[in-house]
Amino acid sequence: MAQPIVISGSLIRLYVNNRIYSPVQSISMENETGESSLYGINSPYPQEIMGGGQNSVKGSVKLVRTKNSGGIAAVNLRPLFSDLAASNYVSLRLEDRSTGETLWSIPKCKISNLSESAAARGLYSISFNFIGMIIYGPLDLS
Repeated sequence: MAQPIVISGSLIRLYVNNRIYSPVQSISMENETGESSLYGINSPYPQEIMGGGQNSVKGSVKLVRTKNSGGIAAVNLRPLFSDLAASNYVSLRLEDRSTGETLWSIPKCKISNLSESAAARGLYSISFNFIGMIIYGPLDLS
């Protein structure tokens, strides 16, 4: 039996608004389904799993700032200061570099938090958090 081939961080590629975004160092994503446990009267154990909660997608991306890149506003992740009222949705898609398979796709999300840091002898790093509405996996897109 053949051993499964695992996906490593170097084999993934992030697309922002359908364009490759190369300075990414790490990415994490959490999909909260909104389901919760339903307990009976005086029961320490849940009786069933109750749906109906709010589904949300949250995550974070860490990247490095490259020279003359314009930062994250250059790829429309955040609007320009003169256009803050028109904060638009962005799309994020994570792809397996070797097979071209979409690992997950969030067609509508917004950047909720942005932080930047620079060390005297280190890299200028940027990290941002995102909140999405719906996440699609590879089977949803096929």
